Amino acid sequence: MFHVKRMRALLINPYIYDVSAYSFWSAPLGLLYVGSILRENGFRVELIDCLAVDETKRGEDGRAPFVRSRVEKPSGAGSVNKRFKRYGISPAALQSRLLAVEGPDLVLIASSMTYWYPGAVEAVALAREAFPRARVVVGGVYPSLCRDHAEAHLQADLTVSGGDLAPLYAFIQEALGVALPYAPDTRDLEGLPYPAFDLYGKPFFVPLLTSLGCVYQCTYCATPYLHPRRTRRSPRSVLDEICHWQERGTPRFVLYDDNFLFARETHAKELLRMVQGLRNPVSFYNPNALNASMVDEETAVLLKGAGFSEVRLGLETADPRLQRTTGGKIDRRTFEGAVGFLTLAGFDGAAICAYVLAGLPLQESSDVKRTIDYVAGLGLRVSLAPYSPIPHTRLYEAHHALARYPIAREPLLQNNALFPFAWEGFTERDMNQLKAYAREKNRALGPPKKTISI
Repeated sequence: MFHVKRMRALLINPYIYDVSAYSFWSAPLGLLYVGSILRENGFRVELIDCLAVDETKRGEDGRAPFVRSRVEKPSGAGSVNKRFKRYGISPAALQSRLLAVEGPDLVLIASSMTYWYPGAVEAVALAREAFPRARVVVGGVYPSLCRDHAEAHLQADLTVSGGDLAPLYAFIQEALGVALPYAPDTRDLEGLPYPAFDLYGKPFFVPLLTSLGCVYQCTYCATPYLHPRRTRRSPRSVLDEICHWQERGTPRFVLYDDNFLFARETHAKELLRMVQGLRNPVSFYNPNALNASMVDEETAVLLKGAGFSEVRLGLETADPRLQRTTGGKIDRRTFEGAVGFLTLAGFDGAAICAYVLAGLPLQESSDVKRTIDYVAGLGLRVSLAPYSPIPHTRLYEAHHALARYPIAREPLLQNNALFPFAWEGFTERDMNQLKAYAREKNRALGPPKKTISI
């Protein structure tokens, strides 16, 4: 028999333990989508986001450093010779905030990167201590990629893996005795309510998810595993959401898509044209790289006119052989063509950033240096992207046994900051020198020039 009382749900985005971390337009988007679905079903929803940032150092684009403090090395780090920090509020601060919340019936905790799971484990324990009668659910990338490890370590009532929320809906109805008349398929983005960013008051930026999945099968990326079914929102649906948040005082939007430009003619270009017709301008950022093979002359002009002040492109490597073996979605000729279109559209080189992968299994450090030189030779910024071994990817499955740490047994060691695939041809010293080399090349470019949008 279903209850009629109004249920309460508490969303928790845990603090993290890492060697280095920065709020690169990060937000618990999946958790906030679930919060909105619960509100549609009559739940009172509250949020505790433990990943606080230093607001005094927030940039104009919305990025900011997390507040942090030095901590003892997590137990799973073993022999790793690195200094760890906790990013976000302290466990005592979380405990205090939990005590200030009226007891929830349901606690939902996000757990994103596989190697950030210790924060989620602590959040579960603190939530159970504060609310012994509440049901605790954990979802996100970590339980999706490391399900057995998550179920063994989280001690939650339910761990949700993958994007299908049907098990969560069934659990809530059975465990809490509440009907959920609104139980949408979260893999169908078109019909979902907007994520509950209003729980932040007026958010400084809002991430947008306009599609799920990717047509490419890059060997280092888990998107095909996490989102095997590709789905896409209509441009009108995305524009309506942009207007919704813009009317509430948020002009900055972050594209979370893995391949925003894939359906270029029917999706990206149409949306970008619509955005240019808005009365008030907006700003866009793409921390997930755009595929340079999809950037034609018209797309470049539309990106500039829609409010992109910079464009981040995926190059990964300038080595043709390595390009083919990691996915084959780009080559030098195509990449240079995209850069040419972006330059003609008004993006100067400092406003075009190329992601360069470093630390792949058995990769030579000299390959990365040649790629940095190639990017700098085109007059572009370099963003060095240290490789993270991700379970259920082809590169991980083929090479995880070569890692210098037991990454298959301990997700904490999958952290790219620990350089799991260091070897004689690419040492940690080489990595540090390459990071300094990339910074030197970027400084020579100077900051992006201020230009008028087309």
